[in-house]
Amino acid sequence: MRRRDLIAAGPAALLAATSEAQAAQAPLNPRGPAASLVDVRRDFGAKGDGVADDWQAIENAGLHLEQRGGGRMYFPAGRYRLGSEGKNIAVRNNVDYFGDGYATVIIGSNAAFISPNGAAFGRSAYGNYRYFAIRDIASGDNVLEFVNAADASNFKPGDIVIARSVDAIVTPGDVLPYYVEMNRVTAVSANRVELEDAIDDGWKGLVAANVTPDVAQGYSIHDLRIECESGYPFFIQGSYKSFIRNCWTRGHAVACFNGFTRSMAHDLIAEVVWQPGGTSASLFEIETGCVRANFHDIDVYLSGSARAGARYPLVYCQEFSRRTTLRNITIAAAGTELGTVFEVMSGGHRFENIDVTARSVDKVMDYWVPEPERYQLGHLGLAADNITIETLDPANGFNHGYILHNDHPGGEVRNVTLRDCTIRAATDQREHNLIWFYRGRHRNVMFDGVSGSGVVTMNISRPDRPQAGPSGTAELSYPLSNVMLRNCEFTRLGSQEMLEQARFVGCRRINADLPDPVRCPAGTTWSSNRPRPQMIMEISPQATICRGDIVSIKVAAWYAARPFPAHILIKAMGVDVLKLALVPSKDQNLDQDLDLDLTLTLVGGSFQQPERFMISGPVRINNAMLPNWTSFSGAFDRGRTNHVEVHAWIDQPAELPAAITIKRARLEFREVERDG
Repeated sequence: MRRRDLIAAGPAALLAATSEAQAAQAPLNPRGPAASLVDVRRDFGAKGDGVADDWQAIENAGLHLEQRGGGRMYFPAGRYRLGSEGKNIAVRNNVDYFGDGYATVIIGSNAAFISPNGAAFGRSAYGNYRYFAIRDIASGDNVLEFVNAADASNFKPGDIVIARSVDAIVTPGDVLPYYVEMNRVTAVSANRVELEDAIDDGWKGLVAANVTPDVAQGYSIHDLRIECESGYPFFIQGSYKSFIRNCWTRGHAVACFNGFTRSMAHDLIAEVVWQPGGTSASLFEIETGCVRANFHDIDVYLSGSARAGARYPLVYCQEFSRRTTLRNITIAAAGTELGTVFEVMSGGHRFENIDVTARSVDKVMDYWVPEPERYQLGHLGLAADNITIETLDPANGFNHGYILHNDHPGGEVRNVTLRDCTIRAATDQREHNLIWFYRGRHRNVMFDGVSGSGVVTMNISRPDRPQAGPSGTAELSYPLSNVMLRNCEFTRLGSQEMLEQARFVGCRRINADLPDPVRCPAGTTWSSNRPRPQMIMEISPQATICRGDIVSIKVAAWYAARPFPAHILIKAMGVDVLKLALVPSKDQNLDQDLDLDLTLTLVGGSFQQPERFMISGPVRINNAMLPNWTSFSGAFDRGRTNHVEVHAWIDQPAELPAAITIKRARLEFREVERDG
């Protein structure tokens, strides 16, 4: 049984037992109930002592305000216990629930605030409504047209209508439409209902239903402390243009939202406790029908633990939610081992300024696009900015970073942008992927300023369709199109195909033991009278090297001593590559100028095990190309330390001064992905 099904029964039976007669017999205070503001203690007899069961008093207050079309429900400072499981506060239309801030405590069991009919709205009920066929809609429409004109009479202004796809995933007890649009009716005429808000996303193959009784409209919850022994402080399964703010919560999650449409939760401080050795719950569960939901400025303090394999994602944007926003979220879980931080289905979601601290993380983000034949909104993509994941495990803080995939034949991931996302974590010697183009085609994807100790890789072929041709050809099973990595930092690239399929600009490897640049400042002089290395770059056998990596060798200098010749020798991998002689001119006023611009490229072998090097580039003496110089190649042995060296000396007596003067001199190792 899924964790949200614990609340599936909701308080329906309890609500049925609370008849209108019971509501009429509630202990009313003439000063309160007649007004739009009610005090649950003064007007309805709640104790607020933390011992008595105050559920019935709160329920009576809610029924009273519902009969009057809304109002304000005040909880004075105190502790209001809701009693046993299933006794929850049902949110009602246009009701403002508020208290005295931290001094007002709501003590729930499996949930505190829930939808009008518990879990009636959502995946377990989509198949039970009475539906009417409507015509296809387009982005920007603000009307629904019924195929049968008489069907429009089932709606009136103020009703909540859902339009959903005929196609759906049907599992035992569940119906998951591929598309849900929830909106408020403003007018009805002929076969049309006019909607309050324009529809963001078009769809073909639709039916519509009136879901007004199951959706709370225009409510607010604020300035309360909400504690649950287990479960969700907020379990809102149908919500339209409502908000939750300025609350403190405690439970095994923050909120479960389904159909949380054009609604907002912000300025929350949440304490979440997972039961040791038990299962977890998603901190933010954002499911079917959540459209334009907004969550911001929320601090979460997570403690406890859950078994590996039973750790739910912290942020769960799936089951056909769309265009939700999470920003300015901090999750502090320093002692907790987490599973996935973000599990996200395509739908135009946006994440901004999210910081997570944990002991370890299995996956930072699992982003996927549903079945392409029926799910038509894969183009909505994903945007994430300024995500920081920091783990404290000193040996192995994360397994995988950002995984993108579509697991269906012909599927495609597209329109994904991640900027300034950082994973600060120690890793062990196993393979850890920072960015993983896992399955399906990928198009219009940008990783900009993404960093972490992991590999950038892609799956080359499907197990059932092995790659038939050379890398980069049309036989590649999961090709990339318009995929760019810019200013990213990672340990290495996974394959030649990854390099060929994506564009890399300004990227670099970290924790790769690559040599630092070696420089000689302008004005430096080389004056040895015997062969001597003036610049040495050491390439460690532990360095992460790829085929196509280069060492740039640049030397610009001048020499004026006479009559003694000067010499420059370039050595690579223990082999003399190029020897230059600066022979003084007979013209006493002419200096000898050298301009050397060589590139050493690692070639041959496999992508991660190059076996040779090749050096080429122009060499000019007195602005004339060096005759007979073209290039040089030699062996590259990864099993030992290798050097690239610049030697210089002058054939002069030791007692006489002479020097080669440097204009600029630099040895620099450049990864193949640095410039794209």
